Amino acid sequence: MPNYTLRQLEYLLAVAEYGSVTGAAQSLHVSQSSLSSGISELERAMHLKLLVRHHAKGVTLTDAAERLINQARGLLDDAQHLEQVAHDLGTAPTGAISIGIFSVIAPYFVPELLSQLATEHPEITARVEEVDLTELNEGVLVGRYEVGFGYDFGHSSHVTLEHLLDVPAHVVVAADHRLAKSKSISLKQLAGEKLVLLDLPHSRDYFARALAAAGVELEIAYRSTSAELVRAMVARGVGVALLNLRPARNQSLEGREFEILEIKDSIPPARLVAITLNQSQLTRRAIAVLETARRVWITGS
Repeated sequence: MPNYTLRQLEYLLAVAEYGSVTGAAQSLHVSQSSLSSGISELERAMHLKLLVRHHAKGVTLTDAAERLINQARGLLDDAQHLEQVAHDLGTAPTGAISIGIFSVIAPYFVPELLSQLATEHPEITARVEEVDLTELNEGVLVGRYEVGFGYDFGHSSHVTLEHLLDVPAHVVVAADHRLAKSKSISLKQLAGEKLVLLDLPHSRDYFARALAAAGVELEIAYRSTSAELVRAMVARGVGVALLNLRPARNQSLEGREFEILEIKDSIPPARLVAITLNQSQLTRRAIAVLETARRVWITGS
């Protein structure tokens, strides 16, 4: 067993941050004598000199202390996480949780998710942020989001993905388009059309690959980061579009009609996934959010 304590490591980190025993003691609300005594005990336990004390000029860290700082900080972080895990295991899901979600899927998912969480887990405060896929993956990786929801595009190898749902691509055309009465088409039938592009990282690449595989090149008539605006522009006759998630009604926000056509070509569906950093260290509130999300996406209830 180690002969030092976490409290002593906390003292050392505080001195490193504030550059003096006085500032460190004030930040931790302990006396200077207690903090000095704690660091002296840490030095004896580790058989190292950690601080060089300068009369009336504060202290500096030795080379040994500088090398210990990062590991000490990691050890304290792990201890805090262990305490949180223990708290979560002994209580119902509670507290605030930050959720990242791909902006395109948010309107289909967030209302039902938050409604069910409010009913089943009122002690959880869910904070949702709508972002693109790059921001989503980076946010989970650095811990800004405990849970993320998006497509399986461009993710880091260091995150964990849970497959929730396959979402096939489809073509959107105006209600009076020459192909509007077709239930399904091949992408080659779009030759000569103009494209209204959902212009988001990874999404645009996904659609570009599908068109390229079919040997079809379309002139881009309009770009938007909003799926709703893409459908509205299609309904206006500006061009055709490729999208994944479908609205409940084939009508733009301004009331114009459009048609959704199946695609005969073999196109890999977009895989809707839950994204976490480490499933073995999930809090109870994160587990509750994931369980609720599975019901919303997989069972639709």
